[in-house]
Amino acid sequence: TIREANARIRSALMAKAGRPEFARIGADFADYEELARRSLGKHWAAQKPADQKALVKALRALLEETYLPRLSRADPMYAFAVEKWSQAGDEAEVRVRTQSNGQQAQLTFRLKQGKNRRWRVFDVTVGGLAMLEGYQEQFPQLLEIGGMPRLLQTLESERKVLQQKNAKPPVGRQDTIRGQNGD
Repeated sequence: TIREANARIRSALMAKAGRPEFARIGADFADYEELARRSLGKHWAAQKPADQKALVKALRALLEETYLPRLSRADPMYAFAVEKWSQAGDEAEVRVRTQSNGQQAQLTFRLKQGKNRRWRVFDVTVGGLAMLEGYQEQFPQLLEIGGMPRLLQTLESERKVLQQKNAKPPVGRQDTIRGQNGD
């Protein structure tokens, strides 16, 4: 699964694909529902199905806004190597080392095998920081403070901040554009 995802990402980068293609790849390989479920832990079952769906949707939107802009600008010639993997029942862990532009990163993907026997990622650890652990700390606290509306509002606010940040040109870009226009 991880190698297949890598091949599709690399192919999309080589084709200079847009954000929608990277979102499709993410949807094919990421298990947003499992991430949301585990993020809430014991609080998941107490939520209405509509609230569960809303959380999955909000979490997906936040993660796409966080990672797709970075991914779409990645160097398609990055190095990628699976270093180690292990499986216990319907869960697996895959450790990967990547290198691009002289920088290395260690990634650990946690996967769950679904009823359709397909493996999907529900957690990623980068540089020792696990996405799931952070959400497991934050989400229950936000639920206690203001219920599901507060949690969803927080995720949407974070997404909007990232969206505005991602819409701005990279630092130094405005000067280059102004310089070309003679301003």
